[in-house]
Amino acid sequence: MAGANRPIRVVHVVRSTFGRHFSGQTRWLYTLLSGWQDPDVTLGLWGTELKPVNMNSGNLKYQLPEGSRLWTGGRILGRLGLLWSAVRRLTSFVFRRNEFDIAHFHTLSWFELLSPVVLHRLGKKAVYTTSLYESDNPGEIAKRRGALGLDLYRRFDGVIALSPGLTDDCREHGITNVLCLPNFLVMSDLEAGRNESLRAAMRARYRIPPDDRVLLFAGSATRRKGLDTLVESYIRVAQQYPRTWLLLVGANDKTAAPRFDVSYVAEQRRKLHEARISDRVIWTGLVADERELVGYYSAADIFVFLTRMEGLGNVLVEAAAAGLPTVATNLPGITDAVVTEGETGFLVPADDVGEATRAVGRLIADPSLHAKMSAAARDRARLFGFESYCHRLKDFYLSVMGIKTEEPKESEL
Repeated sequence: MAGANRPIRVVHVVRSTFGRHFSGQTRWLYTLLSGWQDPDVTLGLWGTELKPVNMNSGNLKYQLPEGSRLWTGGRILGRLGLLWSAVRRLTSFVFRRNEFDIAHFHTLSWFELLSPVVLHRLGKKAVYTTSLYESDNPGEIAKRRGALGLDLYRRFDGVIALSPGLTDDCREHGITNVLCLPNFLVMSDLEAGRNESLRAAMRARYRIPPDDRVLLFAGSATRRKGLDTLVESYIRVAQQYPRTWLLLVGANDKTAAPRFDVSYVAEQRRKLHEARISDRVIWTGLVADERELVGYYSAADIFVFLTRMEGLGNVLVEAAAAGLPTVATNLPGITDAVVTEGETGFLVPADDVGEATRAVGRLIADPSLHAKMSAAARDRARLFGFESYCHRLKDFYLSVMGIKTEEPKESEL
């Protein structure tokens, strides 16, 4: 492939803090690297000081080291630390240029933006995955870093966009080799749908009656994820439907990040307490165990995701696979890539507590509508398979190396 007798070598380049705390993106990348089996392309992971970690282990799932940290000593760096780290990493590309063909980046700072310039001089390729609208998409980079930032962005040899909205933004800003490739479903145990035994066990753990309705949110308890809108909506739902619970799965304190806004979470707890419904709200905290996560999805009836900013939302795919009708913020080209309005759930305007409440209420009050949307959601989740993802990713890498393949197919989304 890249040479007469060897495969294309791709290294996924992440920051020193990647894997410091278990997250959806961490779990997704580990699953990709540990499940990759194509002999024509090898995948590796480079992090702190570009140390390689070999996770090409066939069907075996990578297990996080004790303490949920991938890199020993990984820490949040100040500006000088970031500058020094960038210099060292750029230098490492030079000294280790014989170990890879493509560098695949997942975060965007000046280091990543400058990397294609260095890599091209070494005869290497650089690609990037844009994953969060209004954060690392070309349009936002043009706003934040000006013409220079956008010019450097265009020097990547290819860009993967997680949703149609991000794809359109790339094309509008002159990115020609862009592939719309949403993340695959990470938790394969959800492919069979809701696990009834786990549902019963999880509900028993929290003493949730079998016939009560459970709303589920999965993600960090932050303003970006719209937790405040969800809390306000749930207060209204609980007044109308008393036998309804709220399950909040995800980080909600400083174990998630040193700069986590605990006052924001405290304010949401206060609102629930004053409404006298905090006894029906379950805060799980950060959950790294995959089977436990499957249990929470199985215990729920409706997924509520009132996020303000996303690139796609891996949890939307997971909820669909679990057969959960979803009420989500309408982010055109992003959330509607997973949630089909009126078929697999409802899309509501951002910050609209009333519309979110009405949508949840419809699903609670109409069991036949809930069942219909549940079946449609499971069908939708089948578009996010691991094997098809790997096939399309391989073709993307081949195109970056100038190797002709079949004409790339547009995303089915």
